[in-house]
This record gives sequence, C-alpha cells and structure tokens, in this order.
Amino acid sequence: ETGHIGRQASASVMVTDGETIVYCSVCMADTPSDPSDFFPMSVHYQERLSAAGRTSGGFFKREGRAKDHEVLVCRLIDRPLRPTMPKGFYYETQILSWVFSYDGIHSPDCVAVTAAGIAMALSEVPNKQTIAGVRIGMINDQFVVNPTTEQMEDSELDLMMAGTDSAILMIEGFCDFLTEEKLLQAVETGQVAIREICKAIDVLVQTCGKKKMVEAINLPPAELYRHVEDISGDELVKALQIKEKIPRRKALSALEEKVIMILSEQGYVSKDELSGPIENLADIVEEEDEDEVIEDGEVDEGDVHIKPVSRKPHRQLFSEVDVKLVFKEVSSKYLRRRIVEVNVIARMLRYIYYSICWVGSFHLHIAFLFATSQCYSGL
Repeated sequence: ETGHIGRQASASVMVTDGETIVYCSVCMADTPSDPSDFFPMSVHYQERLSAAGRTSGGFFKREGRAKDHEVLVCRLIDRPLRPTMPKGFYYETQILSWVFSYDGIHSPDCVAVTAAGIAMALSEVPNKQTIAGVRIGMINDQFVVNPTTEQMEDSELDLMMAGTDSAILMIEGFCDFLTEEKLLQAVETGQVAIREICKAIDVLVQTCGKKKMVEAINLPPAELYRHVEDISGDELVKALQIKEKIPRRKALSALEEKVIMILSEQGYVSKDELSGPIENLADIVEEEDEDEVIEDGEVDEGDVHIKPVSRKPHRQLFSEVDVKLVFKEVSSKYLRRRIVEVNVIARMLRYIYYSICWVGSFHLHIAFLFATSQCYSGL
C-alpha cells in the first residue's frame, strides 16, 4: 500500500504480512553531496513496543536507543540495496523502517527488507534493479517460505535471503548440520520466491512509480581514466608491492599528488574549480557575439574589436575530486589484478614445493623457505 502515509517523502510504502505491518519511507536530499567513493545512504529500523500493544513500564517511558537486533536488521536492508546503486549518484538518501503492528506470528525483519526494496523502486533514486527479501525454513524435510515464529521453533534451517529476479545479493542464517545439497536447494527455493515478489513490485512501479533521476548521475569522464593509467602505471604497481602498511599508504598518496600535479601542468586540472566554468561561459558569450557578426554582417560600435577567428576545440578540464576518485578505482583494479597474478604464482610454488626430483642416487627435495606474503612483496 502506498500513497496514503508519508506523501512528502520520495516514496513510502506499507507492507502487510498477516497482521504484521511495516512502514518504510525513502527520503532524498535536494542537492548532491561532495563526490566520494561510496553511496551516502543511511538505514534506520525500529521496533516499537506499541507495535505489540505494550508500553514501557520502567522509569524511561520513551523508546531507547536501537537494540542489537534492530542494528542487524538495518544491515540486512543495507547489504542488498547498496550494490544496486549506480556510481556517480551522490544525493544523500535515508531509509526509515518502522514496525507499526506485530502479531507475534509473522516476523517483521524479512518484511522490512522487501518494504525497503519496494520504496526504493517507487522513489526517484535511480537504482538498477528491484530487490526483495524472504526467509526459508525447513520443516519435516520440506522448505517453507516465510515461516511463522511457531514453525521456526521446529525448523532445522533459518536462512535469510535478499536479491533480484536474476541474482542473490545477500544470504545470512544458520542450519542444523544440513548437507550442501540441501542448502543449495534452499537457495533455489528462495530465489524462486524472490523472483515472484520482484515481478509484482515491477507491476506496482509501472502503476505509481516516479521517474528516476538518471540525469543526476555524475561519472568522471572516460578520458580521465586513460590519463591516470598512463601516468601511474608502473609506479602504481611498485607502490602496491610494498609490504608495510604505512609506507604503502605514503607511496600511494605521493603518487596521487604526482598525478594531480602532472595533469595540472598539462592543463587538464583546474586549480580554481570556479574559474573553469566562468572562463568557459566567457568563451561561449564571445563565440555567440562572433556568430552574430558573421551571420548579420553588422558590427555594433561596442563590438569593433571582435574579429572572426578559427575556433580550436576546448580542452576538457577535470576536477581534483574526480582525479582522486579515478585514482582509487585504478588502484583497486591494479590490486585485484595483482592478487590474481600472485595466486597463480603461489599455486605454482606449492606445486614445486611438493614435487620430488630424483637426481641419480640422491634424493633432492626442492623447498622454499619464504611465505606467500614474502613472495607477494618480492615479485
């Protein structure tokens, strides 16, 4: 249910399971935050005593700070949502989930995950895919989707899942000595249920969903990645090979400053971020005046100094914030590539370590006295 409560939010929804009702709203800032390498999203989940028809009888009558269970549910909501957010979207987003009613039978945590996915799909936030959450139990060798609290007492499996119609993004739970085949069957059962819920959410989005703010996605230019990789290629590999943590950070920071300095000398980074747009605006105004002179053939008294000249393409300017973000992404890419290479080399060394070479009547055992971490730092 949507459109009755929280109409001033970007999106709000009330999801009901039995007599358990969870309200979820998504609010978004009017202006974007400073560019960063993470999505500024906060999640809040609260189970009030009034939802179960009770009131606090102690000295403190109001609701206290978030309990451990509520913090864990916030993480359950955050985990599947964050990977669906696009890069370059810096509008601060807040997700509020409140349990309005709890019947003691249907658990509100998996309902809160689905409610957050519905609210995010209905909002203006340009998330990539719709998510939903389910709980899988196993009773008498039969899988049960979203079992009741009474059924969970006899269940050998408590599996909390969240994902899209095509992928699983989060799995959390425990079991009572189940085989891997049973766990895989439980995951497949949950994926089928999540797919059905996502289809229903997509139908609701087509009916009352808002237009996504795709134009608000601000990605660094693709040309900037090429410049950063060309400047920091070999030195970045050497910096990532440093074994000690503090010297490695210092080397990466120095290399980042070097990249910014070189791009500034080449004219790609503007020292004063405000001067770039103003200069570009002045160039545009001057070009418009020149066009008027060329098209009309008339020159005003104040425009005698304007002469049509050959136009050169403007060099694209990058901000230092974009350079730092791109440098972090390039460093992560080189680090992942290095980890793959080191794993391959480590497997080769283990193979040589366990190989036994017979030379004549001598038993030659090839052994390496250095660890994998030392191999990583030296290669």
